[in-house]
Amino acid sequence: MKQVLELWRRAGAEPSVTDDPGSLRRRLRRDRKLFLLAWDRGRLVGTLIGGWDGWRGHMYRLAVDPGCRRSGIARRLVANVEARLQELGAVRIDGIVVSRNTAASTFWREIGYQRHVEVARYVKDLHP
Repeated sequence: MKQVLELWRRAGAEPSVTDDPGSLRRRLRRDRKLFLLAWDRGRLVGTLIGGWDGWRGHMYRLAVDPGCRRSGIARRLVANVEARLQELGAVRIDGIVVSRNTAASTFWREIGYQRHVEVARYVKDLHP
């Protein structure tokens, strides 16, 4: 868990209230097959978490080590999660992207995703 959190910090991922070992362990217990990690010679260099609610597929926490970007890691992670979600029955998949992350927005458009301008995401933190 520590390596995942460290990668997210190195990659400049947007901090979240669930960036802690306990939350990551809970997520792994729920659906390990959709929590993908990319390794290079024993070093964690990429992550992507997929989610399936029985209705739609979701992807979030795509992160690649800055020194390993532009090498196809993100594309391979996304393709792998897409395939797994499709096997589960997904016909639509969304990728959660922080709107001010222009590099991420460009990446998702380049691989065929369109920004949904009519849908906003609302969140509520439930912890004290």
